Amino acid sequence: MGDLAPVTQTTSQPSLSERIRFGVFEADFRSGELRKSGVKLKLHSQPLAVLKILLEHPGEIVTREELQQQLWGSNTFVDFEHGLNKTINKLREALSDKADTPRYIETIPRRGYRFIAPVIRPTPAPEQLPTERSSKPHLNVWALVAVVVLLAVGIYWFAFRNRIAQAPVSGKAMLAVLPFENLSGDNSEDYFADGLTEEMIAQLGQLQPANLGVIARTSAMRYKHTKESVAQIGHELGVNYLVEGSVRLAGQRVRITAQLVQAGDQTHLWAESYETPLTDILKVQREIAERITGSLKLELLPSQKSVATAAHFDPEAYRKYLLGLNEARKGTRDSQAKAIQYFQEAIAIDPKDARPYAALAEAYNASVPYYMGPREAWPLIKQTVQKALEIDPDLASAHVTLGDTNLLMDWNWPAAKAEYDRALAINPNLPQAHLGYVIYFATMGRHDEAIAHARQAFLIDPLAVETRTWTLWVNYFSGHLQETVEEAKRTLELEPQAALPYALLALAEADLGHKEQAVQAAQSALRLAGNSGSVIATAASALARAGEPALARQALDHALQLEKQQYVCRFLVAGVYLDLGETNHAYESLEKAFLQRSS
Repeated sequence: MGDLAPVTQTTSQPSLSERIRFGVFEADFRSGELRKSGVKLKLHSQPLAVLKILLEHPGEIVTREELQQQLWGSNTFVDFEHGLNKTINKLREALSDKADTPRYIETIPRRGYRFIAPVIRPTPAPEQLPTERSSKPHLNVWALVAVVVLLAVGIYWFAFRNRIAQAPVSGKAMLAVLPFENLSGDNSEDYFADGLTEEMIAQLGQLQPANLGVIARTSAMRYKHTKESVAQIGHELGVNYLVEGSVRLAGQRVRITAQLVQAGDQTHLWAESYETPLTDILKVQREIAERITGSLKLELLPSQKSVATAAHFDPEAYRKYLLGLNEARKGTRDSQAKAIQYFQEAIAIDPKDARPYAALAEAYNASVPYYMGPREAWPLIKQTVQKALEIDPDLASAHVTLGDTNLLMDWNWPAAKAEYDRALAINPNLPQAHLGYVIYFATMGRHDEAIAHARQAFLIDPLAVETRTWTLWVNYFSGHLQETVEEAKRTLELEPQAALPYALLALAEADLGHKEQAVQAAQSALRLAGNSGSVIATAASALARAGEPALARQALDHALQLEKQQYVCRFLVAGVYLDLGETNHAYESLEKAFLQRSS
């Protein structure tokens, strides 16, 4: 059938009336036009009307019923479902978007749609400006031209203090600090560039403004040595601004260049160079970070004060610490073991630095339950994290890890929540704290709140696999099977070699009755699981549910063999027994899981 003609366009008109930018697109609802990189696209009024409604509520779910009411009216007796699906498809076609890997329009199964890309409003014309200066930053082409003129006549600081910078419709500007490039010609000095990057992210994250979100280190470091353009990185991370720079060490001097770039049009907002004697690496790092932060504050956060504080530092210990972080990011059994060794070496060299203690506790924490048993890990975690907080009580990541021990080992829910609260009070841009809330609210059975915090973590750390893996468990246990499938596929796009997302994908596909897809995903999980008995047990459950008991039994036997040398989560083993119909063995395994403190 043809497109459905709207019954009325006046029942509930969206309030947007100006031009709206997202990615390379600009929608002008006054003229009814959609442009891509300045080129007008052919788009009928109906898809444009749907786009208008979605852009009025960026990041929010717009239900199919709301779209029906606003576009077709409640008394429309036509094939609304077919018409809306066709309209959405045409809109996605115009945006070069895909339903399974959306960049702009996300499908919420059985509910509606959500616009997920950063959305930007141009600054109003002068006669439309409010009498009071807005608290939200805004940047546009005319403002940039004005700054150039003002710089030319010598009033640079006045321009930066009074210019209004551009922000997403949500009111929060997003910024990423890209890994500083080491130009020294010696790869062994990468630790200095990485340390400066880490310092910048940490300081900006703790500024605590409501209008600035800072992308976490996990996602930012994926762009080390990248060849991607600023615009492409900005699009992938969903950020408005990028800080990029380089470091060159020469004898006892260091030269650093840094620049702030607007991602959308790649406009350079400022650029500075610093050359300083290299007498104390930490002092140099902090001095430069403070000066860059000061420049950023003038650009984005004129009212904020510096948060830089002194910290103990030993160059060799810090190098070991950075090597450990690099291994921890890989997420495999071998890399976790190497990370733990590096952090222990850093502590042995410099026992007065809190950071290696906190990182060691996080490495132990990340090893549970797939590489280390809870009863083995938790005492080590608690000991190291408490030492970190003795040295630095304001170390936000350590508060998160302590919250995890309260939640998963001690089962002390109020204490766990208090630690997560404390962590976010110190650093509102800490994805680990939101991940803690994901596990906390899921434990409380409050799955909607758990998923809400997961989305906050995705915003800050869009390329991290760990948060998405926990979210898979939350979706699965709360019965959102299709969401589990979709999220598992998105996770595997980020990390194709991750075994656990395949196992959870297999479980969800099996429960949906998709036998072939379940078996295929389970076999991928088994191929990638290595010696992780817990992942193998998860895949075994999926095989049993997909009607492959022989394959499930074979995988279970493998997991039980591995248990003789290492930890295997008995909760997951109990699931396999239950799926195979062996109830008594399932009860025995659940009892062991209780004693294990299975997470």
